Amino acid sequence: MNLTYRYSAIQFTHWASSSGAAAFATTYLLNKGVPSGMVGFLLALAGLCSCLSQPVLASLADRAEKFVLTKMLLIMSVLCSVCILLQLLPGISIMLMAVLYMVSIWSSDAMVSLLNAISVAYNNAGYFVDYGAARGIGAVASAVSSLIIGWVIAKFGTTWMLVLLLAARLGSMIALAGFPEIQQSRSAVSADHRSLSIGAFFGQYRWYCLSLLGIAFLGMYHAMTENYMIVIMNALGGNSSHVGVALFIAAMVAAPVIFFFEKIRKVFRDTTVLKIAAVSFFIKAVGFYFAGNIQTIYLLQFFQISSYALLAPGQVYYAKEKVRDNDMVKGQAFITAAYALGCAAGNFAGGQLLSQGAGAILLAGICMAAAGTAIVFATVTKSDFCL
Repeated sequence: MNLTYRYSAIQFTHWASSSGAAAFATTYLLNKGVPSGMVGFLLALAGLCSCLSQPVLASLADRAEKFVLTKMLLIMSVLCSVCILLQLLPGISIMLMAVLYMVSIWSSDAMVSLLNAISVAYNNAGYFVDYGAARGIGAVASAVSSLIIGWVIAKFGTTWMLVLLLAARLGSMIALAGFPEIQQSRSAVSADHRSLSIGAFFGQYRWYCLSLLGIAFLGMYHAMTENYMIVIMNALGGNSSHVGVALFIAAMVAAPVIFFFEKIRKVFRDTTVLKIAAVSFFIKAVGFYFAGNIQTIYLLQFFQISSYALLAPGQVYYAKEKVRDNDMVKGQAFITAAYALGCAAGNFAGGQLLSQGAGAILLAGICMAAAGTAIVFATVTKSDFCL
């Protein structure tokens, strides 16, 4: 059975909500009166919680006797929806609103590794899921969401942003509810092939885990520049509408690359893809620092083609290559968690540097991208064992 269309619907609705919430988090929270330092702290906390919770959720999924990924995603989606809905209540305090927004971002980010693992699990169970095509649809959703939400905020304010995010999340829940169950029991797995504990995982996959540090640094740069894009645009005379256009360009040029990623894999090894992505992030970071106008920022967003567009699907296949099937969900969780940890650190760093202006943020971004590139080149080709 071909589940690509249904899986694409989940990817579309998830990223429409998740990307919109993350991209305009700084705009939303500052607009509501949350201090800039607290904005960085809350976004970092959301990323940290995502980083810590993803391996735990993955371990539960790997060790469960029955297939539970869709149920776990539904529960997290409900939590995210409730947090968004509560922010629409009149008279809600600023800090409670900020905490609810943080929880909604955490729950959304925590779903990513489970969402990636679903495609692998259903393919292994005999279904057909084209991850690259579905993730490409998700990239289109990110583009459309960024453009629409940026325009909506500039035109009608931030409240209507929440309505759009909630609608997208409800759509994701509907798509998830219709997924078929995998009946295969996990109890039949032999003792030699049972899932490793989290501690044993680090011992078994040493080089893989070291490579995740490079992924984390790339995530740090990417999150800081995207979530504080409003600061960069303000410094160049722009506003939230310009942020929306910049994010729209990045997502739209990335979509075809992600969509046809399976064809790219036939030309380049997964490790080579990660190296290309890392170098592209570094070049983009340097370009952002020297950009003198909004149009240059728009042009630099085309580097999304060879940076995030390769990293997003590439890390899924890289994890699949480096980690055994019995640790599949955990392997996906750790690489997604590493990226989330980087995002958390990037958000925190951006919040601390906010008072020093866009220049300080962009200079820090160069350092982050350089560190990530160096570590990726040093580790991704190393092997922990022969699969």
